[in-house]
Parts: sequence; C-alpha cells; structure tokens
Amino acid sequence: MSECHTDSECSSRDVRDVVPSILRVNPQWATVTKTKTPCYFPDPNVPQKPKLLWIGCSDSRILEGDITVARPGEVFVHRNIANQFPTQDTNALAVLAYAIGALGVRNVAVVGHKKCGGVIYAHDQAQPCLLPERIRLTEKEGAELFSGAPGGCGDVSSDNPIYSWLEPLIQRLKQLWPGSPGSVEWATMENVQLQVENLLSLRQTILKLSGNQPVLVHGLLYDFTTGILENLVPTSEIKP
Repeated sequence: MSECHTDSECSSRDVRDVVPSILRVNPQWATVTKTKTPCYFPDPNVPQKPKLLWIGCSDSRILEGDITVARPGEVFVHRNIANQFPTQDTNALAVLAYAIGALGVRNVAVVGHKKCGGVIYAHDQAQPCLLPERIRLTEKEGAELFSGAPGGCGDVSSDNPIYSWLEPLIQRLKQLWPGSPGSVEWATMENVQLQVENLLSLRQTILKLSGNQPVLVHGLLYDFTTGILENLVPTSEIKP
C-alpha cells in the first residue's frame, strides 16, 4: 500500500478502513473466544433469559457487558444520549415491554455516568448564563459535540435534536437550580433520579407486564475512568 501524502488522504483512508478492519479481525476474535470459552456464544435453540434491563448512555466508553461481568444473553440493553427514559418514547417503551413482558426481567437499572456530554450540555442550557470559563470547560469535556445551540444566554434552534431530546432534563434542572449545588455532579444525579421517576410513573403498566410480580428499579452511576459502578439513588420496588 502506498503511503498517504497529505493528512486528508490519510484521514480518508482511516475512515474507509473502519468497517473493513473490523471484518478482518472478527473471525480471529470469534475463533479465539470459542476456543477459550466454548459456551460463550449462545445456543440459538435456548431462549435468552436476561436478569437485568440496562438503560444507559450511548457513550462509546461504556461497555455494559464488561461492567457487569456478563456473558451474551444476561443483560438486555437500551442506550441513548444521556440515558433518558421518556414515558412517551415508543422506542423506550417497547424495550421495557419486551424485557419485562416477554423475557421476564425483574430488575431495571438506569445507569448514568460521570462526565456525560449530554448531561453537561443540559446543565449548561439550564444555567441563566454561561461564563467564558465554563464554555472552555464544556469544550474540554467534550460537550461541544452537542453544539447547535448556545448556552443559557442564547436562543435555541427549534430543529436541534439534542436540545429536543434533553429538554425534559433541562427544564428539571432549571426548576431546581435556585438553592441547588448547580454542579455537573448534581445534574448527573438529578438526571438519573428523573429517569427513575419516569419508570416509577409507569407502575400499572409495569405490573401488567410482569403479571403483578415485583420489579426493582435501580439508579446507578458509572465512572469510566475507574471502572467503578455504584448506587446513586435508593432502589425502588414496584409491587401490587
């Protein structure tokens, strides 16, 4: 292969090689994994029986299988920007219905994580105004990936999908801002709490899906810099 002569050439080749490179190494991974752990890959004739529904963030640094030390078939997963669970979102509701009603899952975990770009964005939008120092910090932490609308000082574009998706969280933070710590850590906790509350508001639906069997709802926090997962809000039990 000839060497690239410009940064743009190299960048273009890198982009085009992402999926081909995955396809090249995949067979080796599959062979090694099957050799080391013969039962790793599920039997298609055996139904999946996950014990947990994981509602987490799309962040690429979050690997729920590794975090929970789980094998394929043990964790049912729903991920999106900033681990939201909107009660009117048919995608989220379909996942919940299938997990509880079809697969018999009885533990649901909302998993937030530290330094979440979506939460940082919502936190900044909820502020009355952004200081230059905060803008730089936001960029440093990666929240610029969610650009398209200025901070609390400016107007928000109505066609900004990130703002629309996170608007319930933004409004929650705005309401609680007076007298609150006002930190990103606080916003992260409130985000998890809000999604737990959304799940608990579906009590009758969840009990119908579970056949009146108790379902536990957990609020957890993950730190991708340490690999540590911890309880963030008290576990709630949905029961008849």
